[in-house]
Amino acid sequence: MSDTTVMPSAIFPLLFTVFTSIFEVSLLCFAGYILAWRGILDKQTIKQVNRLNIALFTPSLLFSKVAFFLSPEKLRELWVIPIFFVIVTLVSTSVSFMLATIFSISRPQRNFAVAASMFMNSNSLPVALMQSLIFTIPALKWDSEDNNNAMIGRALTYLLVYSTIGMLLRWSVGCRLLIHAEPEREGNADVEETSALVRHEMSALDFEPGPSSRRSYNWFPKSPNHSGEHLVLDPSLPEQSCLKSEEVTPLMQHAEPEPPQHGQSSYSLTLVPCGPTLDYLFGCLHRAGVVVNGFMTAPLWAALASILVACVSPLKLAFKDHMFPLQTALSNAGNCSIPTTLVVLGAYFYRPGPEKMTSVLDGEEKEGRGGRKDGEPAAYPGETKTVVIAVVSRMILTPLFLLPLMALCAQIDWQPVFNDPVFVLAMVLVMSSPPALTLAQISQVASGEAFERLISRTFFWAYCIVTPLVSVAYTFIGLRLAQL
Repeated sequence: MSDTTVMPSAIFPLLFTVFTSIFEVSLLCFAGYILAWRGILDKQTIKQVNRLNIALFTPSLLFSKVAFFLSPEKLRELWVIPIFFVIVTLVSTSVSFMLATIFSISRPQRNFAVAASMFMNSNSLPVALMQSLIFTIPALKWDSEDNNNAMIGRALTYLLVYSTIGMLLRWSVGCRLLIHAEPEREGNADVEETSALVRHEMSALDFEPGPSSRRSYNWFPKSPNHSGEHLVLDPSLPEQSCLKSEEVTPLMQHAEPEPPQHGQSSYSLTLVPCGPTLDYLFGCLHRAGVVVNGFMTAPLWAALASILVACVSPLKLAFKDHMFPLQTALSNAGNCSIPTTLVVLGAYFYRPGPEKMTSVLDGEEKEGRGGRKDGEPAAYPGETKTVVIAVVSRMILTPLFLLPLMALCAQIDWQPVFNDPVFVLAMVLVMSSPPALTLAQISQVASGEAFERLISRTFFWAYCIVTPLVSVAYTFIGLRLAQL
C-alpha cells in the first residue's frame, strides 16, 4: 500500500477544504433564510417547492446518477459496499434506539432519532471532501500509475453505490419511520377509532325487506323535485352477490317502497354472483396494490427504474444513443435537487415574528389550525434530547464502534478494495457524515410539518457546530487507516 502520510503542509489545505464544503452548504441555506424573511418563501410556497422537488428533481437525480453510470460489472466488483452499508445501518439504528429507550423520549421522537442516525449524508459533503482531498494529498494514489482522474472516478463510484442503496432505504423505511406525526395525528386517534367503530356497526346492518317486493333507490335524493331516476332491484337476487350490504353508498340510503311514479324510468337489474375464487383473487390483488402504493414513492420508483436500466444493456444503450435529449433533461433536472433541498432547509430556520404571523394565523384559524402568539412551533418535551441523540449516535458513537472494524479489514486486506486508500477514506467519511439533507423532504412527504422544528435544530447542530470539529479528525483517522 502506498504511503499516505499527511505532511504538516497539507493540514491547512485540508482544513480549508472542510470549511469550504460546509460554507457552500451554508450559503444556499442562508439564501433560503433570506427568501423566507423577505416573504418570498412562505409556508405554503415552501410546501409546494418541496413537493416539486420530491416529484421531479429528486427522482431525476436518482435516475441520472444511477442509470447512466452504474453497470452490472461495477456492481459485482463492489459487492462489499452493500455489506458495509448493512453493518453501518444496523449499528446506527441500534445505538440511536438504545439511547432513545434509555432517555425515554416519545415514539415519534424516537423514530426521528433513528432515521437521522440511520441515514447519513453520502452525497454532497463526502463528494466535495473527496474531490478536494485527492488533489490536496497525492499520496492517496493506489499505485505509481494512478492519477487524479482515476482516483476521483473511483471515489464517485464508491459513494454512488453507497448513496443509491441509502436512497432506496430512505424513501422506503424512512417514510415509514416518519409517517407518525407528533401531536396532530395522535390527537385524531379517538376520532379514527370512533369512525372505525361506526363503520363496523354499519357493516353489520342488513337490509330489512320492505312491504313491497321490489326496492327502489333514488339516484338523487336531495333533488327538490325528486325527479331522479330510480334503481329497482329484483327481489330474486341471491343474498351473496357482488353487491355487499356494507357497500351501500349515501345515494342509496333513501329506500322507497312505492313503485316508480309516472314519468320516471325504472331499470330492473339482475346481479350475477361472483365466484369465491375470483373474489379472493381480486381481493388479494387489491390489497397488494394498496400496500405497494402506500410503500412506494416517486424517488423510490425512480431508483428501481434506474437499477433496471443500469443492469439491462439494451435499455442503457437506448438511453445513451437514441434518447440524448431525455438524458440531458433528466440530468439538468437532477442538478436542481440538492440546491432546492438546501434552500428549503434554510427557509425552515426562519421563524416569523408575531406581526408577520397575523395574516397567516387568521387563515389557519379559519381552517381549525390555530397558531401561537409568538409564531414559534411548540417545543415538545424531549426535543433537545432527541436532537442530542440523533447527532451523537450518527456522528460520534457509530464511528467509534465501526472504526476498529474498518482498521481490522484494512489490516488483513479482507478484500482487494481495502488496499485502495480512496475507498478507505471514503468509507470513513461516510460512516461519520452528518444526517442526510433529504430527511427534510422525507419528513415533508411522511408527516408534513410535524418534524420541522426537530429537523431545523438537528441540521443546525450537525452541520454548523459538530461537522467542522469532527470532519478534520475523521479525515486524519481515515488517512491513517489507509496506511495499514
